[in-house]
Amino acid sequence: AIAALSMLLKPSFLFVGVGIDSLILINLYFLGIVVIFKYSKKTKPDDVLGVSEEKYTAYSLPLTNIKFSIAAIIIIFTAMKLARVANSLADLTGWGTTFMGTIILAIITSLPELVTALAAIRIKAYDLAVGIVLGANILNMTIPFFSDIFYDGPPILSVVSPQHIISALITIILTSIAIASVVYKPKKAVFHLGIAAWLIFLGYFLGIFLIFKIGIKI
Repeated sequence: AIAALSMLLKPSFLFVGVGIDSLILINLYFLGIVVIFKYSKKTKPDDVLGVSEEKYTAYSLPLTNIKFSIAAIIIIFTAMKLARVANSLADLTGWGTTFMGTIILAIITSLPELVTALAAIRIKAYDLAVGIVLGANILNMTIPFFSDIFYDGPPILSVVSPQHIISALITIILTSIAIASVVYKPKKAVFHLGIAAWLIFLGYFLGIFLIFKIGIKI
């Protein structure tokens, strides 16, 4: 909501080279981390995940850290090339950089999260799977802060296309549906999918359609 408001109002004030909106976002992020950390300390991991500690005895922490670091490095270097390719494709296809970034690039960069979430579900770590999805969304909102640091100009959110306001509003709606589902825990399912899952699915594709149509016109 803060990002959408910033894109709408386009504030130009900078504090130490960073937009006020970006500062608010990153401070809210760290505040959220503190709240989540304090809450998680009150719960037992085994109770949350439903998995006994013996199930993880075969895993080595140092080896796991090494594998994680290697995977992260590969993703970082791949992302650098991916941004250039996506920009070229946007020019060649005429779809626009907003559509390419919001849909195509977002899908590609979210694939590691999807695979990790599915792996967490396989070991019945359901909270971990949901945390990956919601946590990634939260972390992404710190990107404007780092973008402002390296961008020599006004706050990054004040110079982007108005199309991104639609993306932000869709994100707010879909995230609200997910939060409501976590809070109220509806039991009904349609074709083995919960009502919230269907609403998110349909809302996402409706959002894609709107962004695509507007992007073509621009």
